[in-house]
Amino acid sequence: MHVLDETDKKILNLLQSDGKLTAKNLADSIGLTQTPVYERIRKLERLGIIDKYVALVNPSLLNKDLVVFMNITIKEHVAGSREKLVAALTDINEVTELYHTSGRYDFMAKVRVADVKDYRDFLVEKVGKIDNIKDITSHMVLDDIKTSTKISL
Repeated sequence: MHVLDETDKKILNLLQSDGKLTAKNLADSIGLTQTPVYERIRKLERLGIIDKYVALVNPSLLNKDLVVFMNITIKEHVAGSREKLVAALTDINEVTELYHTSGRYDFMAKVRVADVKDYRDFLVEKVGKIDNIKDITSHMVLDDIKTSTKISL
């Protein structure tokens, strides 16, 4: 594990807020020259601390307003069955996040679709065809109060 110094943390905080910032923009913001900032960014990328750069899109403008959290219980916990279920769920585009969880449910999936009808079709046409699902409890998001991709440093 790499220990981040304060300069690394400043760079990461700024990039998490705006991934399009250039080394020059970052250098101006933290009081360094461009070359050391550029080298630090490359080091953070090489170490895997900066995993990738993405564009965050506005789901409302793309008709993907409904978020549903699915709590999934599986029938069999044997290795092969579990891996097939995971592979099937990760291949579905509407599933934006998938977690193996402890407690009452085995998995939690975050799904983004247009509306309730779209979610029903998603359940019937895509999820219903996956073996090893015992039960699904769906939680529809009524109001998005806080969404962030930023990790506190």
